[in-house]
Amino acid sequence: MELNTAITKFKPLSQKVLRRLADDSIIEFPLTDSDQMLLSGLCRIWTDEWYVAQMNKTFKPDKRAVMLAFPNFGKIERYILSNYLNLKPGAKLRSRDMANRIRQHFKVEYPQFKIHRVRQAAYNLRRYSRSGSRKHTLIQLAILEGSHDNFWT
Repeated sequence: MELNTAITKFKPLSQKVLRRLADDSIIEFPLTDSDQMLLSGLCRIWTDEWYVAQMNKTFKPDKRAVMLAFPNFGKIERYILSNYLNLKPGAKLRSRDMANRIRQHFKVEYPQFKIHRVRQAAYNLRRYSRSGSRKHTLIQLAILEGSHDNFWT
């Protein structure tokens, strides 16, 4: 079975998820019978709230809230967000300094414009979070801002 057929057959698994599974060598295209059985199992798990809730419990509340509010954020974006959210009131962190931290910590060059976008999201969160817990604020912000699918465009 090819990718296009798999996308329609194995909902809610998205094209992005299927490609990642293939990139990580968990499945191969064309899909074998065992790959199709695996994907059927994943579909069953991801459409049942109980399984999803149990898996989410393994993450700390703040990380869980960030993953729900910003599903497209990877490890580096979460690192940037955390750094900006944890600044003391009145403190500043230049994007150039953040790029240096990323270079030291992750050993990669990270584009300034992406740092700016995550920094802006953090500043928006701080503005909204003057009252209440951060995880509550993250969830509220996700609802207010809607889908983050176009965040990087």
